[in-house]
Amino acid sequence: MSAALAERRFGYWAAIGACAASAAYGVPQILQVAGWLPTPLDRYLIFAPSLALAPMFVLAIAASCAQAAPEHRARRLGALGLAVVYATQVSSAYAIQLGSVLPREAAGQIGSFSDFTCCTFRAPITTVDLLGYTHMCLSLLLLATTCPPGWLRWMLLANGALAPALFFQLIWPELIYVGAIWLVVFPLAMALLARDLGRRDT
Repeated sequence: MSAALAERRFGYWAAIGACAASAAYGVPQILQVAGWLPTPLDRYLIFAPSLALAPMFVLAIAASCAQAAPEHRARRLGALGLAVVYATQVSSAYAIQLGSVLPREAAGQIGSFSDFTCCTFRAPITTVDLLGYTHMCLSLLLLATTCPPGWLRWMLLANGALAPALFFQLIWPELIYVGAIWLVVFPLAMALLARDLGRRDT
């Protein structure tokens, strides 16, 4: 297998992983809102794929950097940097939920850890989570500027356009209904990125 083919396959499967993890998050999130999942099962099913999504997204963006033309490399490295910031922020938030908050709730020992629950309005972890996803959207916005016209670019731009709606949920929680568009446009963007990374150098 040539090095170029290995890189394309790596990028393809990283983006597919990000797409799958985002879909695995989206389904229980919708079921939770509909009231069809009991707690704490709903939060386990939401936080676990979200935790998996973070590294898969970073790997997909890293693969896009490896395939970048010289004139696009700086912006793609910028996208990678923002992706790493996103992954660091949300991984910390979800690891705290899965490793500390939920087990303590189950044992009736939540105590002072109640301040670390996610994702109610103005909770500290919610703030970190929203900031992380804002960085993700900005990462995709930068990536979009390096892509030729087409569906991939439009889906990346759609994700980037959500950055203000996500960030300003810190003030106006009603913007969650705008941010919910992410449940559609992000998996589509990752599926299209997988196709692009697996098909040719970009």
